[in-house]
Amino acid sequence: MGRAIAITLSKMGYTVVLTGRTEEKLRKVEREIENSRVIVIPADVTNEQSIQELRNKMLAQTGGHLDVLVNNVGGVSAMGSIEDITLDEWNLILDTNLTSQFLVTKAFLPDLRKNGGGKIISITSMMSNYFMKGYGPYSASKAGVEALMKTVIEEEKEHGIEVHLFDPGSVISESSPKGGQDPMEIMDKFTLLLA
Repeated sequence: MGRAIAITLSKMGYTVVLTGRTEEKLRKVEREIENSRVIVIPADVTNEQSIQELRNKMLAQTGGHLDVLVNNVGGVSAMGSIEDITLDEWNLILDTNLTSQFLVTKAFLPDLRKNGGGKIISITSMMSNYFMKGYGPYSASKAGVEALMKTVIEEEKEHGIEVHLFDPGSVISESSPKGGQDPMEIMDKFTLLLA
């Protein structure tokens, strides 16, 4: 999803800031975009200090301008029944899928406000409302994302910030290599949120 979103935003003329824990993967997407308006800043978005360093570097390299914030990090790092899942596994899933969106949104809200608004797009999942054995922590984290961002909608509309939830459905990804569609095939739906 991140790759598809980055390519799409670049084609639309945005300067794209790529972030994630693995610089090698970010550089691969950077090369694929082949655009000088791509900035790579590795960061761990489950860590507040790392996010602050990301923000400082991004503001320095973009002149402080932010139009669109995409909360895309996510994944299923463990599966198991509520009886069997460990607290560490639970915390890792919630940190990855929910806490990351809280921390990143919190960090960049002042910049969106300063620029007179902008958009936040948070990737969610059908699993927030569809429940399967073994997916309890993942479903809970995605339901949490939806509740969190719906609260941000209410809190930030007076500042001109639009907040959107985007459910890509079943797509091919690292954690779901047998997923339904290639993420590029659904980018037309994603771009509607930028209109």
